[in-house]
Amino acid sequence: MLFRTKKLRNLLFVLFVLLSASLASAAVEINTNIPGPNPSAENPGGMIANFYQFALMIGGVLAMGAIVYGGIRYTLAAGSPSAQTEGKEWIKQALYGLLLLVGAYLVLNTINPGLTNLSLPTLETLSSK
Repeated sequence: MLFRTKKLRNLLFVLFVLLSASLASAAVEINTNIPGPNPSAENPGGMIANFYQFALMIGGVLAMGAIVYGGIRYTLAAGSPSAQTEGKEWIKQALYGLLLLVGAYLVLNTINPGLTNLSLPTLETLSSK
């Protein structure tokens, strides 16, 4: 095998991932606004809704990264039961985190769908007779 040490293989893998990520993001325009359903976010509810959507996205990306990391640890364990168990734990805990994110959203949406939208109520004008 060309790369005999695990450290060298892991280092080359990390460098490959970083290089491919930097090449893929070279043509992307960076937007400084927090993504979400309210592009203007002039009111506090819109800003909180955007932050909530952003936090859900970041949580999902981090969970996906933890699953990939656990899978790599499990794959590179090479028959070591403790390393395989650690890789399985990373995957299991990441899936629990995703379940927690989805469960929190479902509970809030079941109680009141307005809790996940965070829109301010509109006031109706009263006509004087």
